[in-house]
Amino acid sequence: TASQAEIEAAAKLANAHKFIMSFPEKYNTYVGERGTQMSGGQKQRLAIARAIIKRPKILLLDEATSALDSESEKVVQEALDNVMDARHQTTLVIAHRLSTVRHADRIAVIEAGKVREVGSHDELMEKPNGKYRRLIQLQNLDGSDDALLADVDEGGEKKSDRKKKSHAKSKTRDDGDESDGDGASTSSSDDRAKENAKRARLMAKADAPLFLLGSVGAVLAGVLFPAWGIIFAFMIEVLYYPIPQCPSSIPLPPSFLPAGFTSLICEDDSPPSPFDDCGAFCDAYYNAATDEMKQKSFKVTYGYLGLMLATMIGNLLLFYGFGTASERMNKRVRDAAFNALIRLEPAWFDKRTVGSITTQLQDDAAMIHSFSGEPIRTLVMNLSSVLVGVVISFVFMWPFALLTLFSLPAMSFGAMAEMRLYYGEDEVHDKEDENSPGGIVVETLLNMRTVASLTIEKQRSEEYKKALEQEHPDLVKSNIIRGATTGLGFATQMWCMALWFWWGGFLLWKYPGIWTYRDFLISIFSLMFSLSGMAAAAMGATNKEKAKVAAGRIFDLIDQKSKIDPLSSSGKKGV
Repeated sequence: TASQAEIEAAAKLANAHKFIMSFPEKYNTYVGERGTQMSGGQKQRLAIARAIIKRPKILLLDEATSALDSESEKVVQEALDNVMDARHQTTLVIAHRLSTVRHADRIAVIEAGKVREVGSHDELMEKPNGKYRRLIQLQNLDGSDDALLADVDEGGEKKSDRKKKSHAKSKTRDDGDESDGDGASTSSSDDRAKENAKRARLMAKADAPLFLLGSVGAVLAGVLFPAWGIIFAFMIEVLYYPIPQCPSSIPLPPSFLPAGFTSLICEDDSPPSPFDDCGAFCDAYYNAATDEMKQKSFKVTYGYLGLMLATMIGNLLLFYGFGTASERMNKRVRDAAFNALIRLEPAWFDKRTVGSITTQLQDDAAMIHSFSGEPIRTLVMNLSSVLVGVVISFVFMWPFALLTLFSLPAMSFGAMAEMRLYYGEDEVHDKEDENSPGGIVVETLLNMRTVASLTIEKQRSEEYKKALEQEHPDLVKSNIIRGATTGLGFATQMWCMALWFWWGGFLLWKYPGIWTYRDFLISIFSLMFSLSGMAAAAMGATNKEKAKVAAGRIFDLIDQKSKIDPLSSSGKKGV
């Protein structure tokens, strides 16, 4: 690892020290993904400084200034001259721009794969009809040097570039978080968020028929859950159908007996009419109980088949309506964003990476539907599921439903803790930048050749380790709190269910003639399953905070005004 003094010495030799010191964080400045924060000349000089600090025996410069304009070439060329003056290395320069090789000790002119001339600049210029001399005259190199030097200051930095770079930020926000009107510079104010939400709803106004169709499907999909609770209650009744011993010496509740039987008490000397003995009476009872179990099982089967059919129809309408509306909305937003992109001037793209731009077109545009179709779907499903479940529960056993409503807040706390555990919502994901663990990994992998050439693998590993420690400084404590909260949520759910079953059993024992076991089952399962409808409605829901930020980015991009609009019809024509 090089010392700070060695780094600065290499930067000075590469003519890069002066512009580095003009940055806010100087040598600690992050240049961004692939150096997007810097100009072409500055990138070249940094690359030269990295090569110098390795102190190689042989340095190969292949078209080192080919991608630069004439002004930036002059600044970089001064740095290359400094490098070639060093006598501890051999420098091989390959170039079409002859200014790059002008001060070389030996110049070889290659044509058609063969060396035509060899010598220093002065020696080759003395040849009247030499190929090198002819190339110099064609490029008019000598006549342009003075003009190029006029706009370059003492440190090799172009004056106009220095003014532009004086306000450069220390970090590049590759996700478009720029202060000059970029899509990610969203305001955190509620007014801005409301304005974006209203704008998104207006864009979705044309899809109102699809929203109506999806709402019909959402009603069916929501009602399915309390209906499922009713069918489940009947299934429990069938599976646990009581078959007492016959004959019986004790009276039994009427709900325990099939139709036509009021008691199983039978004595051989006086069997119930019209039976001759107790054996015939018990055979008739068993046959009646079997037929009743069979009929009830058929009804449960028919109920499940109807539930399956309603599920397919409801979800088909729901996903077709809201899905089609979301994709149409997505297409409108992407078309508008892409139309805005192709109007922007090239300089706008120099400050942003391809990844940040494609993310805005792909991910941000897809989140806009959370302001239009998603709230409608969630509201309709919740109302149709919970409202119907509560009404059914009150109709069949209102004291039990009343207790359940009072315990819903505690159940909701448990359900939220469970959902956070399964969906990972208890983990905080901050926006990643170059200092985050993810940012360090991405930057390292994208520039793996540079990392390997500088042998800084261990340094990048240490930086990644420190970033992990900074991101989660109290990892043990937060995990204990998270685990305790999740455990408390599960415990709350279990205690509430235990209270429900105790209260239902108490009501059945205290008031046997008012409510039956079937009433209790329908009341509890229709309400419990309707709460599952709330969870189903929340599935696939977009994070509201992320959606607000995405809406701000995408609408800022759409509203971005181009400084040079190629599609504009204004201005002078025929000039």
